[in-house]
Amino acid sequence: MKLKMSLPERPGWIFVVPGFDFVALLLALVMLTGVVAREGLVEVKLPATSFRTERMIDVNPVIVTVQSSADGPTYYVGRRQISHEELEEEISTVAEERETRAVAIEADQWVSVRVNQELQELVTGLGFRIYLVVRNEAQFLEDEE
Repeated sequence: MKLKMSLPERPGWIFVVPGFDFVALLLALVMLTGVVAREGLVEVKLPATSFRTERMIDVNPVIVTVQSSADGPTYYVGRRQISHEELEEEISTVAEERETRAVAIEADQWVSVRVNQELQELVTGLGFRIYLVVRNEAQFLEDEE
């Protein structure tokens, strides 16, 4: 037994209407994705300030400098080069001499996040307060000239 169509004639283009809806939906998604992606990123330019520098001078911190090199990070306490193994003892010694509980970490831009994090954990483990030294935009522009 063969089923018969109850409509008097074949509907033709009626099957294409859901296809138009699908294409319109895809087009709307593509157009909205660009708008949402642009608004998702907000560029923030912070003003230059010397507030942290002034506060840091008051506490006379131990300055630990980390520089990146091909052989790995190079550490300095004050202006004296120190190996990673001597770092903990040297920070404690200099802090006792200065009678301070603050350490300023100055890392160049090429030092990895891992090295910076390890140094911060070491200093925090010794019970010191950490100050991160950064250059503000005005200092950076002066150095470029």
